[in-house]
Amino acid sequence: MKDLLENKLMRVTIGALVVIILIIIIIALIVGMGSKKVTESSLTKAAEAYYNANSSLLPKNNYDSVSVSLATLISTGYISDKVSYTCPAYVTVTNVNGLYYYSPIFACDNDGTTSSTLVSKLLANRVTSGSGLYYMNGAYVFRGENPNNYVKFAESLWRIIGLDANGNIKMIYNDLYLEYQPWDDRYNKETDSQNGINEFLGNEKSRIKEYLDNFFTTDVNMERFNPARISRTTTHTACVGKLNLENGITNSCDKTLGNQRFSAITVQDYVNASLDNNCSINSTVTCQNYNFLNLSGWTANAYAGNTYSAYYIDNDEGIQLSDAFISRAIRPIVALKSDVLYYSGSGTLADPYMIR
Repeated sequence: MKDLLENKLMRVTIGALVVIILIIIIIALIVGMGSKKVTESSLTKAAEAYYNANSSLLPKNNYDSVSVSLATLISTGYISDKVSYTCPAYVTVTNVNGLYYYSPIFACDNDGTTSSTLVSKLLANRVTSGSGLYYMNGAYVFRGENPNNYVKFAESLWRIIGLDANGNIKMIYNDLYLEYQPWDDRYNKETDSQNGINEFLGNEKSRIKEYLDNFFTTDVNMERFNPARISRTTTHTACVGKLNLENGITNSCDKTLGNQRFSAITVQDYVNASLDNNCSINSTVTCQNYNFLNLSGWTANAYAGNTYSAYYIDNDEGIQLSDAFISRAIRPIVALKSDVLYYSGSGTLADPYMIR
């Protein structure tokens, strides 16, 4: 009799445990059905639906982009307010030749904490001596021979020049593959030859301007600059003033072009980057010292003293004049948006900054 009672009690206990487990599973399923996790796919589909209903918000110009946050998609009903998420997220939409590309971004590190921006990472490492990021004449610029300002972007290596007035990150191409192009090679009436015309943007684009405008779409760059990467870039203001350093005309920015996707280094950029105490815009030969920008190639600045010469960087002589028709290296400058997220890296050559 005792054994029968014990067996019956055991069966009742096991049955109760099975019922409890089933109830827990059912509750979990119910909760799971009402609280789904946001994925890249669901975020993208919601953004597509949002912009299909709000097409006027889509970017109109080529390479422009707009973003919509996860919070907006929830508040407007395109994603359920019962979703489970702990990470801020958004979708960037980029217009590339009239087609719209959607790039979902989750702004969290692997441990679930909110990611920092690359700008905040840079500003946390400002310096007042030695190589690094300086606050100088109202702007942040990298100076010195070897500051930690390398960035891996679009399968290429870049170096950060500094932050512009909007906090965007201006970078100069620093990889092995380089294009050699004339600043300009058109017929010049003054010289009666193809010496070039040193107007950056006159009646016709200069060859250097033409090259920079087409940088996204050259054969070698078509795949590297995919829509997701283009969406991390922004336009910036390019300084293209003519100079005459001997006569004291030194303002690179007395003429500017807005909304540029790519530009070229200016004489002032080169001078700012040197830590040599004797370096100045009127005497640039010593600017080659302690200067990560001491790399031979064209600047954006033409010579104000004639119609056919422009300034270039000579890594042995500083800033020099050249006939515009001569082919020299062009190192394009691009700007990353101020809100691009830091992913990894310390900014060294061996461990460059990476962005999300």
